[in-house]
Amino acid sequence: MSETFTVGELCRAVQSTIEDTFADEVWVTGAISGLSRSANGHVYFDLVDPNDDLGAATEHVVPVALFASSRHRVNAILRRTGKIRMRDGVEIRIRGKVAYYPPQGRIQLVMSLIDPAYTVGQMAMARQLLLDKLSAEGLLDANRALPLPAPPLRIALVTSYGSAAHADFVHELDVSGHPFAIELFDCRVQGIDAVPSLVEGIHRAGRADVDVVVVIRGGGAKTDLAAFDHERVARAIARCPRPVVVGVGHEVDRSVADEVANTSAKTPTAAAALLVEAVEGFAADLDQAASRLITLATNRLDLAARRLAASGNQLLVAAETATAVQAARLDAAAAGLHHRGERALDRAGAAVEQAAVRLRALDPAEVLARGWTITHTADGELIRDAAGAPVGTSVVTTTASGSFASTVTDHLVELAEDDRPGDDGGNSGRSGDTVRND
Repeated sequence: MSETFTVGELCRAVQSTIEDTFADEVWVTGAISGLSRSANGHVYFDLVDPNDDLGAATEHVVPVALFASSRHRVNAILRRTGKIRMRDGVEIRIRGKVAYYPPQGRIQLVMSLIDPAYTVGQMAMARQLLLDKLSAEGLLDANRALPLPAPPLRIALVTSYGSAAHADFVHELDVSGHPFAIELFDCRVQGIDAVPSLVEGIHRAGRADVDVVVVIRGGGAKTDLAAFDHERVARAIARCPRPVVVGVGHEVDRSVADEVANTSAKTPTAAAALLVEAVEGFAADLDQAASRLITLATNRLDLAARRLAASGNQLLVAAETATAVQAARLDAAAAGLHHRGERALDRAGAAVEQAAVRLRALDPAEVLARGWTITHTADGELIRDAAGAPVGTSVVTTTASGSFASTVTDHLVELAEDDRPGDDGGNSGRSGDTVRND
């Protein structure tokens, strides 16, 4: 028959076996889960195998107790490194005594020391593996390839509402005086819920009608910023359809989120200052372009004015030259006209003189003065030949000195052809028709 133990005997046997097997403290690695602090200064948590889905059920759990007496030593170690804090999800390497606690019937690890270098190393290694993976997929430069709109005034802000990072960022934009418009996407930035909350916030911000998505968080230990080294957060940033500006932690902090973002700033305030600088740079470029445009327009106007003045001078010179040429031509024409007028007048005068001579020559008085007479019938009809004055016709003969009347008594023999006077307005024809006094 097998031995029968009382509860106390079995508990003591188990405790003795554990103490004999684990006589010395042991080092154990795992991830913190369900961390809590009691009012008396003790810290309790479970140590589990690292799992991407924090809070999910796990097959292996080691309860850990960090009593107040050891907590001060552990905290001193953590303060000296300044890089990690004990929070859910942080992968740690700790030393402690494996113990059996009879009142609760459970085995636990009573923690005494922590190895912060392990945590930092694990985080760095995981970070580098993730960067290599994202680089192989072409995601490190995916968001960086998106152009940052100018000016980036419409901002989707992904952070924890009311946090110091939120206040610092908004204050920096407010004091700039530029018309920034901020749409806040409130999310957790630390702890077990940070990763899904950040991923959801980035996805929603990327769908908003904004110029840029800004993801910020204030400073803290590396373990506080662990969510920004998570693969899901990195992929959300890399695949965001809007350019993403990340400002996480202090100046010395650099996360995977910084590596995949379009632009990385050292702090939340620096992220805001970066946007202010971009807007001021746009305004300066605009002013410079306006100044260049004014200068160009002024130069063009000056050039046009100079060309116009030169053209005016050329036109004036050409006009003066043309006027002088035309004046000279006009003078020459006037002189020629004057000469032609004088010649015409001379010719006209000569013609008038000749006409006057001819006129005088034809003047009946002149003809009569030369001894010619004019004979008319009594009724005034001019007698041109003998036939016009039959015998018995009463005629009147006009001479240079007067007239006398007579009657035709006979017709004399006609004058020889050569002796006939010419037809110059007087009698032309037969003798006896005209009496000539020599």
